Amino acid sequence: RSIQQLSVLAPPAASAPLITAAALPSLLLSASEVGSALSGTDMVVTRDVAEPWDDSARLTDGPGCLAVAGAAQRGVYAGTGWTALNGQVLREPPTAQWSHFATQAVVLFPTTATAEDFLSRSRDSWAGCSSRELTYPQPLGPEQLWSIGPVGFDSDVLSVSRVQRSPQTWSCQRALTVHGNVAVDVEACSLDGPTSAAAAIAGTIADRLPTS
Repeated sequence: RSIQQLSVLAPPAASAPLITAAALPSLLLSASEVGSALSGTDMVVTRDVAEPWDDSARLTDGPGCLAVAGAAQRGVYAGTGWTALNGQVLREPPTAQWSHFATQAVVLFPTTATAEDFLSRSRDSWAGCSSRELTYPQPLGPEQLWSIGPVGFDSDVLSVSRVQRSPQTWSCQRALTVHGNVAVDVEACSLDGPTSAAAAIAGTIADRLPTS
């Protein structure tokens, strides 16, 4: 008579606890941490926000590429189910000349599944905007011309470079990652040349989120 062996199922792995809106501010990096990642110099917070930015009026060429044009955009998060946002704009202490700035934002979703769905859709939309040029009309002065680089996905961080061709020569990086029910959305820009600071900042914020 054959003997049937019963398989012993391991208990399911515990899922990470959901983050609440009250915890979002504590996830952001300090100004000194952002400065260390971006330029090695002092940075200051110039603006705190609790709503997405809306730069859609500035990007008439390739409106579907709003996500690579700036962090935490209203049009990008519309209809995704997000419930709360906390963000900051940072740059060097106010002077007539400054050469580095960053935007960091953490966006809350009701579930891990909705956050992961947002990341999946973002990977597709960012890929559709890679390796092309975008123009940004300006209310005053000449329009900006930007070259978008290839999109990468490394260590669960989605990233893409953006280089301004005229009238200045800013080099920026956009980065997005999702951990649990939180999306980490970052932009970092420098006049010193290409930077990978956005991915570094996003990864550091994600490391602050609980894993179990």
